[in-house]
Amino acid sequence: MKLLEKITSYEFICKMVDIYNKFVNFVAILMIPILMLTLLIAIAIIFYDLRLFVDYFLHGAVAEEYDKAFKLLVRNILNFFVLIELFKVFIDVLEFRRIRKRQIIEAGIVFVVREIILIVFEHRFTFWDLLGFGALLLALGLTYVLLEKSYMEYLKFEHREITKRERSERESLKEQRKGELKR
Repeated sequence: MKLLEKITSYEFICKMVDIYNKFVNFVAILMIPILMLTLLIAIAIIFYDLRLFVDYFLHGAVAEEYDKAFKLLVRNILNFFVLIELFKVFIDVLEFRRIRKRQIIEAGIVFVVREIILIVFEHRFTFWDLLGFGALLLALGLTYVLLEKSYMEYLKFEHREITKRERSERESLKEQRKGELKR
């Protein structure tokens, strides 16, 4: 019983939250250089592919090799965009300590558009592939718009004038929460 009281005490919970925050900060400190290195490697790969593409173009390489080099360049550039979106999500997690649905959907949209471009560019698609990707893109787009609309309504609601009754209800809720935390 004493152990249960100890682990549910306010001080213990605050200490555990502090340890968790320190751990997350430590992981972030380790991850940021890895993210930067990944971006630099991706840029180096793009420049290498660009050099390869230009080399094939200038020396009159076989059309098939030229085509492969161009497709590789396009694929790596699109991969770079996906990496940027994923890193934006990671940085947002570090900054706000939560995952924002809108940014996940943005990353999903970029990934789907990347896949559409690749299958169309490489001429390996069917009608059903395009229909499926179109439906997925429509669903992601609608979800994004609805999330944005609900966020704007939330902001309008938060910044409106509140009545005396709402103010007193908020104050009583704050007092209840303080009482619950003290227990």
